[in-house]
Amino acid sequence: PALCGGLLLLAVLRRRAGEANTLTPAVALSAVAGLAIAPLAAYASFVEPYRLVVERAEVPAPQLAAGQTVTVAVLADLQFNRVPAHEHAAVDLALAADPDLIVLPGDLFQGARDQFNAELPEIRELLSRLHAPGGVYIVAGNVDVPERIRRAVAGTSIRFLENEIAEIEVDGMRMAVAGLTDDFTTPAARACLNRLTVHARDRAFALLLSHRPDTVLSLNTDHAVDLLVSGHTHGGQVALPWFGPPITLSQAPRRVCAGGLHRVGGQRIYVSRGVGCERGHAPRIRFNCPPEVSVLTLRSPG
Repeated sequence: PALCGGLLLLAVLRRRAGEANTLTPAVALSAVAGLAIAPLAAYASFVEPYRLVVERAEVPAPQLAAGQTVTVAVLADLQFNRVPAHEHAAVDLALAADPDLIVLPGDLFQGARDQFNAELPEIRELLSRLHAPGGVYIVAGNVDVPERIRRAVAGTSIRFLENEIAEIEVDGMRMAVAGLTDDFTTPAARACLNRLTVHARDRAFALLLSHRPDTVLSLNTDHAVDLLVSGHTHGGQVALPWFGPPITLSQAPRRVCAGGLHRVGGQRIYVSRGVGCERGHAPRIRFNCPPEVSVLTLRSPG
């Protein structure tokens, strides 16, 4: 649109300038500006949305012995309506980290029912590639239909958590992996959180999966967990230099929604910028906010 608008404006201005033999600098500058942002718009539309990067963060885990580590790969917001090479590349990067467990914090598929049915074999082929010693876990996001997730993970090693807790042991460390529904305020979700807190007090590493970063605002000292992993914001998809994302669609602090590891009220949270883009009314662009595969290393604070 920027390129076409700039060219059209220049054509009109050239004709008018020829007729009146005048072209004001301000009007000419507007036309040139439209042409100047065209390469930027093309980059944000066709390059950055597919420029996958690996983001790494270290998370303290007092439950681990000195020198011991546990690796968690995060694939958030795949949000596809078909399965091209981009999604397989994201899986490749996650598996290359040799993770001990893999988590998918929601927004797997965004499309119509007919699209989902047509893509189901390819979706299962993609998801069946995900394996880890400690397991692979997924929760529903705001664009997901839970029944579709159940069908998508059928026959794979992925476990769909709906206000449930998976109790596992990885390299001698006990872990409790809890997954909340997209609406994290329901009685069932709060009950799951209460059970997770019990595990945390019993010295298990408490990992909470909840699609929306807003969940961190509902946690308090009675519901402290070791790590909350979320997605949803896509980092804003557009991040302005020295400002960050203008829009996040979340009540969590903007610095948190931009992505990465943070503390909010003493609670540690990691927000992934995600793999895909919004496929609803928002433009499918990214700028200064590339898609990511996250690799979290749990390590003893010592």
